[in-house]
Amino acid sequence: MLKVMIIEDEPLIALNLEKLLEKKGFEVTGHASNWEEAHTLFHTTKPHIVLSDIKLENDESGIDIVKQLKKMNDFCVIYLTSYGDDAMIEKALSTNPAAYITKPFKEIDLNAALKLVSSKIKNKNINPDFYYNKETRALFYKNAQIILTKQESDLFHICYLSKGFFVSMANVEYAIWGEEHVSDSTRRGLIHRLRKKLHDTIFEYSSGLGCKVDKIA
Repeated sequence: MLKVMIIEDEPLIALNLEKLLEKKGFEVTGHASNWEEAHTLFHTTKPHIVLSDIKLENDESGIDIVKQLKKMNDFCVIYLTSYGDDAMIEKALSTNPAAYITKPFKEIDLNAALKLVSSKIKNKNINPDFYYNKETRALFYKNAQIILTKQESDLFHICYLSKGFFVSMANVEYAIWGEEHVSDSTRRGLIHRLRKKLHDTIFEYSSGLGCKVDKIA
């Protein structure tokens, strides 16, 4: 089940969105109305989708909040907006939104946006059981943290930063061991341990290509 977090400072709108989302089979992880609430909720619930109003109370911007959250991990964003000026749209585009919904919104518009986003996530073949926080380098499987050694964490992180592409063993070795000489058994042992901890699903190794992290948001 895909998880959705709502960023909206009007409680009635947030509750209405929650009901509509749950009706469509999504899990709503909660509501946030400012940066502090959004940061805490995002960190603890790890949503796949963020549904955010652009203009919040106290002159806060949903776009700025989304930008900060994307530093922690990637996700799909749908913006709610009653603003149509070019400058605002241009700023929102910098966060690569999946869809926009104009307020006051209609249920049919929300459904269309959700179908679009769900399709994008499925087409990426993302495993929703895994979540990685780039900021803290914490990796989770089904909401339980996977405990990694420093070298395992370094290996995963360098591959995550090039997600979807192989990272050569030369680059991996330099990032982890620097100029130090490393034996084949040491390299193989590190790769084997990480693959085992990740259930051999989102981490791939090829002797000719290197290592790759894929199928994770």
